[in-house]
Amino acid sequence: MGRGLILSRFMQQGHDVSGIDPGALQRDIVPSLRSGATIYSQAAEDVELPESSFDVIYAIHVVEHLRDPASVFRSCHDALRPDGILYLITPNGSSDGLRLFGERWWNLEDPTHVRFFSPRSIAIMLSRAGFHRARIRTTIWDSLSIEMTSLVRTVRPSADEHGVLGNRALLPLYATLLPVAVLARAIWPRLSASMEVVATKAH
Repeated sequence: MGRGLILSRFMQQGHDVSGIDPGALQRDIVPSLRSGATIYSQAAEDVELPESSFDVIYAIHVVEHLRDPASVFRSCHDALRPDGILYLITPNGSSDGLRLFGERWWNLEDPTHVRFFSPRSIAIMLSRAGFHRARIRTTIWDSLSIEMTSLVRTVRPSADEHGVLGNRALLPLYATLLPVAVLARAIWPRLSASMEVVATKAH
């Protein structure tokens, strides 16, 4: 959930909203969410969502952090109404960027990333959770700094506890190389580090 910026936009449009984040009560979340949303300050695996209560559930860069994604997918399936949608963005374990950079691929720098899915593996897990259809596509615009940070990690490994992103002196370099990263992904889509997943619950 983070600060809940996306969630607050849904609430402003008149939707009933809920958010899950184990640190939510300690975060600087959007103030309106504290009084107007249902906030579960637990790990996703421990939350008991009400059945058939949601039209959309989204998790942007969440599933790679889950210790038991299969149980969370089942919980999401049961919590959705018929034809409800589960929307995910997560690192793509089949990215050519991983093959290109190997252990220097930036997504491997984050110790809270406990697993990566390929399009096939996440489709299988979602099917087993009860979803009858999953559409998966490469996202060109997500995490645009991945290739640049991976390149920096290859050329100049960092011992900083925050990794290469902890070095603010490199920010101008990232800004300069951003158009190159976008062009590279446009020419070589499989280089993109993330995938977008839209799964639907059956009638």
